[in-house]
Amino acid sequence: MKAPIIYAVIIAVHLLALVFLLFPRGNDTGGPEREDDGVPEQREASGEGEEPDPDKPDEPEEPEPEYETYRVRAGDNLSVIARRHNTTISEIKTLNDLQSDIIHPGQELILPSSENSGLN
Repeated sequence: MKAPIIYAVIIAVHLLALVFLLFPRGNDTGGPEREDDGVPEQREASGEGEEPDPDKPDEPEEPEPEYETYRVRAGDNLSVIARRHNTTISEIKTLNDLQSDIIHPGQELILPSSENSGLN
């Protein structure tokens, strides 16, 4: 006679767990706001469980460079492309593994986005 109750409790617990997995709580729960990008926090081995030191300045994170592609047109050369996209010839050559300055119409080049170029 107790078996149906036990099964009902087991089913209820599993359904509740499924609800929490499908519908995670947002910042509207009244708790402190926290930006969560879905990536678990990584703690250093020596400082695990410790609160961050307010006197220690945070190290700024370098943004990952963003790139854009450019299709070479007739009359283009690396100097013109570099000037137009606020970058350098050497940076274009490095990004595209070019051994010389020769480029051809129709060729696709990877260029740093204008926000991330070294000449801002």
